[in-house]
Amino acid sequence: MTITWEKLEEITGRKKAMLSLVAKTILASDGAHEFGLEVEDALRLIMKLGSFSQSAQAELFGLTQRLNDEKAEKLNYAIALEMVKADSQNLKAQIQDLKERASATQRRAERAEARLHEVTQSFAYLIESKLSENAPESLGPKRRLPTLLLTNPVLVSN
Repeated sequence: MTITWEKLEEITGRKKAMLSLVAKTILASDGAHEFGLEVEDALRLIMKLGSFSQSAQAELFGLTQRLNDEKAEKLNYAIALEMVKADSQNLKAQIQDLKERASATQRRAERAEARLHEVTQSFAYLIESKLSENAPESLGPKRRLPTLLLTNPVLVSN
């Protein structure tokens, strides 16, 4: 008994060319005729292919699910990229701020060191002048005190 190609097209929802190609390749069937397939071959073909509407729905659902998964993954990558960009900009701003603060602190330390030097010179001058005023001149030549040297300068920071 032979089942016609039209009946197989109606059952599977696929065209005759597709059905005959599948019957020849997958089933390795020699029972394919111009009019249709033998019943055993037709049953094996239907079992392999299933109905087109069911397999199309399953395939469509699978493709939709994969597409949604890929969209979600791309969205996650885009969000992560934006987060990394924002962090990078924040870090660049922090680096610039720290550089500015470091240079300001360096200038402040240089000014403090210059002031300390001036104060030290003033104290040395005052001490020397006070000693010269109070010292009797009859005792001998003036003794000069050694210059005050700072071996560990004081750095002022906020």
